[in-house]
Amino acid sequence: VYWKPSQATCSIRNQYFTADKEKRACTSMGVCDPFRFDELPDIETKIYHFAGLVYGDFDGALFAEAARHGKVAVDVQCLLRHVIDYLKTDAAEAEILTGLTDRAEAAKLLHSWGAKEVLITHNTEVLAYDGVTTYTCPIKARNLSGRTGRGDTTFAGYISERQRAGVEEALRYCTALVSLKMETPGPFQGTRQDVLDYIREFY
Repeated sequence: VYWKPSQATCSIRNQYFTADKEKRACTSMGVCDPFRFDELPDIETKIYHFAGLVYGDFDGALFAEAARHGKVAVDVQCLLRHVIDYLKTDAAEAEILTGLTDRAEAAKLLHSWGAKEVLITHNTEVLAYDGVTTYTCPIKARNLSGRTGRGDTTFAGYISERQRAGVEEALRYCTALVSLKMETPGPFQGTRQDVLDYIREFY
């Protein structure tokens, strides 16, 4: 973990209104200073994953510079300005961005705008589109006590697994990962083997 000082800490309060936890109010409790590329550690990496929470975490200059050094992954809940390799939204964000309620069609449109691979999360499944094929994988969580962090876990699992596997396999891995994670509050504390065991049992 590398950190830099900030005038404030980014913090969000989530209030859920439905049993499936799809309808929620997200209230910003604080916004951190924007990240700059020159603040990143000087380490060798193949991919830069920008999992920001709110507008202002990152800007176009950061993405552009990172793209000169490796692949760029961006979660749509922060800022989107440049062509990227991997784009993740949830179903509601995809509808807001595209005006489409059909997730497969929304993924195709987002792809046409420049993202090479699109991931869309939903309470029933995760969808991936690579410009040719639409893949889906069902979420199998036995409870939703750890619902917060679904998108971040899914996306991190996908882009990391994608470095060693194809789209369909990476999708299955990240969906199993998030299914297992959602059964316990807080960040995922298990191992890769735990996820592989979960795949064998439920997929």
